Amino acid sequence: MSLLGLKHVRLCVAPKIIMNAATGSVLEDRAEHLEAALRRFHRAGLLVMVDIHNEDRAAELSPEWQNLFVKFWSALAVRLANFDPELTMLEIINEPVFDKREEEWNALNVRVAAAIRRNAPQHTLVTSGPNWGGIDGLRKLKLLPDRNVVYSFHCYDPFPFTHQGATWAGDDLKPLRSVPYPSTPEAVASLLPALEAHPGSKSLVEKYGREQWNKEKLATRFRQGIEWGMKNQVPLYCGEFGVFPPHVKPEHRADWFRDFGEVLAANKIGWGVWGWDESFGLDRRQVDGKPVVDTVVARALGLKIV
Repeated sequence: MSLLGLKHVRLCVAPKIIMNAATGSVLEDRAEHLEAALRRFHRAGLLVMVDIHNEDRAAELSPEWQNLFVKFWSALAVRLANFDPELTMLEIINEPVFDKREEEWNALNVRVAAAIRRNAPQHTLVTSGPNWGGIDGLRKLKLLPDRNVVYSFHCYDPFPFTHQGATWAGDDLKPLRSVPYPSTPEAVASLLPALEAHPGSKSLVEKYGREQWNKEKLATRFRQGIEWGMKNQVPLYCGEFGVFPPHVKPEHRADWFRDFGEVLAANKIGWGVWGWDESFGLDRRQVDGKPVVDTVVARALGLKIV
């Protein structure tokens, strides 16, 4: 991976894989797999951000689950404290939602961070705001009483473009095909007749056209997160971004990644594209026994292509 110039990996592990749902303890065999992966990445010279990648939105709102999650992180931190803090960061949870219950996330965030810190005093923590960990959620997040924290946000703007055709992201996105980037009313006009049977989708595309998304608008949106970090004097990390490719024209996807890459470079913050094996991002594949990535994405992000 050093040939690409990558310096870290965000290693995602779902709670249901590694946490005992009844007791909150760490599942021994799964923890051993995680630790082996950490050692492999460290041997390659890569920093690892251990991301507890929850996707069970009902569970995270349950007080019982929250108590178990605090116990789980306390136990996991004991194990991860054995790894070099210069090469190991601990991300509390992926994309907390807590829609209209944001203060519940702020309270749980403090509890989990304290549990980790008791057992891993040297490791940098990573946390994010509610509402799927995006820029708007970041601006609702209360700072942790801990200076060794990186604040992460995910950015998939504009959503009708980056998630067009996605089956898991809302009914209005499912019918979308060939949504262009950049956007103008004229650019989306040809898509509207095919969406007459899907009024929500049609309205979404019309709004997207009127908003006129381009590099300048991306930079303005990104700046909202940057300004929050500057105001609070905390380090930021753009933890996810990308474009779902099945229904997007390759040239539009390339334009978006070019613009987003330039916005990232201009703001000089760390980032992790979603993902490595995911087609949203680098889409690593084996070709003739060698790893091959999406060169459009790699070039846009300033990675080394060999």
